[in-house]
Amino acid sequence: MLLKKNPGLSSAEIGEEFRLHKVTVRQHLSALLTQGYVYYRKKKLNRGRPQNIYYLTTKGIGEFFPGRYSGFALGLLDSVIAIDGEQKLHKLLQQEMEQKANDFFEGSEAKSLREKVVLLAEFFNQQGYMVELEETVDAFIFREHHCALINLAKKHNQICQVELSFLKRLLGQNVERESHINMGDNCCSYRIPKLEKI
Repeated sequence: MLLKKNPGLSSAEIGEEFRLHKVTVRQHLSALLTQGYVYYRKKKLNRGRPQNIYYLTTKGIGEFFPGRYSGFALGLLDSVIAIDGEQKLHKLLQQEMEQKANDFFEGSEAKSLREKVVLLAEFFNQQGYMVELEETVDAFIFREHHCALINLAKKHNQICQVELSFLKRLLGQNVERESHINMGDNCCSYRIPKLEKI
């Protein structure tokens, strides 16, 4: 809470606030650094060694101060359907996913299917999908162990349809969904054949 309200504090400043010894504060900060909740920048002082100045990471903010975005997003999607219908929602979701992908893949020189699949996994991991890749003799298995949009997908399964068609278009392959979190499976799994093109 202290770092959220006052980003950019030294261990000494944090210690003063809580009346804790600097060694104790550094132990806590070390644990938070290891877990990815805080990071620091070096600040040069007039004399002596540079000082570590601590901030919350995006992960720290997200986990300790979660937003209410899913509720807002659900209401927004419901409004789109009410005003313009299901088809409009499908087009909006498709456009949003493709725009994010275009930004991510801009300047990419991935040519082979393997390079594209690896880059695609990196893209989905940045969105929070916990992707695991497996390569077999004739296919790549693309497993998403987490659905970053599960609250939305439960109500609007168009999101899942858009994801599948997006994978097909981007890879130029007949991608097949083998398991589906939204249907009760442990992960969303896609089989990407190495030879069978669209």
